[in-house]
Amino acid sequence: MNQCVIDYKTIKSTQPEIISRIIEIDEESPNCFREMDRLLRADQTVAAFILRVANSPIYNRSQPIRTLPIAVSLLGINIIRSLVILAFSRSVFSKTKNMLICKHIWQHSLLTAIASHAICSELGKPEDCEEAFVAGLVHDIGKVLLFTHARKEYMDALIYSLETNCPSSEAEQKFLGTDHYLIGVEAVREWKLPPQFQLYTGTDLDQISPVQTENKILLWLAIANSLIKGAGIGANPYEPDLHNKKLLDYGLTEEFTEQLLDEAFFKQLMNDEIYQFCAHDHS
Repeated sequence: MNQCVIDYKTIKSTQPEIISRIIEIDEESPNCFREMDRLLRADQTVAAFILRVANSPIYNRSQPIRTLPIAVSLLGINIIRSLVILAFSRSVFSKTKNMLICKHIWQHSLLTAIASHAICSELGKPEDCEEAFVAGLVHDIGKVLLFTHARKEYMDALIYSLETNCPSSEAEQKFLGTDHYLIGVEAVREWKLPPQFQLYTGTDLDQISPVQTENKILLWLAIANSLIKGAGIGANPYEPDLHNKKLLDYGLTEEFTEQLLDEAFFKQLMNDEIYQFCAHDHS
């Protein structure tokens, strides 16, 4: 079996060269903000998307963000770049009619991001919430890249994983000769994202160690990932007792675990403005 090869420089999208160049902007460059603004203006779909998300409750700074320069200056290069990756993923999944893929990759990533933000809001520091959200957005970017480069093989791997209930990485190695953890870590390097993002894309969140949980954002991400997968989005659903135990094993209180598993909390995630805007636009 040939190993799937990923071209990180040419992202398959409406204007791949624009998105690729945005991702590759050097945040240390004195012209990085000007260059980001210029490139965003070259892709009106991405620009409109950035402004829409920047004005959502997750990022809103108590004042409307009406222009790209203000969005870039207030949110920063790394968050804008991560939202560009979100826009790229959205464009990929808006074109596929395969609801299995949309559910287990696209919707899973979105809901994990929103849940990670909500969990951090409850248990963490306010200044960490944005990174918790971004961590959720990018944690499965390796799956997105595998899907865009080898759709049939990735589909075979996903179906095999769901039918046999084996880890997705095991199925990916079987059908593609690599896995989303390896691809995700390499994407962080290639796109010059903050080094800690390698933890979010390269860690098996189902097997997180006590030492790893000292990184609180990684912990919030692991809890959110388990919560969403347990609901049957990203994996086969967990039995209720197992779902409860998995969350308690992260050190959560019974009261907060009960809150996360309550139907009202999940409905809150599904009604989130970003989820509604992104997940249901498959025109």
